[in-house]
Amino acid sequence: MQSRVRIIGAVFVVLGLSGCSMKSPALPGVAAPAIPTILTIDAASLINTGKTLDDHVMTWATGENCSTLAATKGEPYCKAWPQPAPTMPRTTYCYKSLAAVTCYDRPFPADQSRYLGARVDKVPILEDGVQ
Repeated sequence: MQSRVRIIGAVFVVLGLSGCSMKSPALPGVAAPAIPTILTIDAASLINTGKTLDDHVMTWATGENCSTLAATKGEPYCKAWPQPAPTMPRTTYCYKSLAAVTCYDRPFPADQSRYLGARVDKVPILEDGVQ
């Protein structure tokens, strides 16, 4: 726990330093603020992943799924990751048909000339049986 506090503290120090100005390559001698660049990256992250940069840092630091968008909807800011549903393998056997490929859950020995191959998928196990 103490190492996470140190990591979070270091991240906030680095983010605080990002507000310092930098030289503008287009206008020599004029300082350009770094904050619009950070805001642009933050907006791009929010659009593409649904999380801000701070959300990604907090997700990494806590090991939970943290989201500002979830918090604005009244949900907790950080939630435990959902557990994957149990799965089981299901084999599908595919055959050429008149205009397409048709797949079945069992092989047809009489149609071996049209056989294309088998595919094994992992399907979720529902509470009342297999999907």
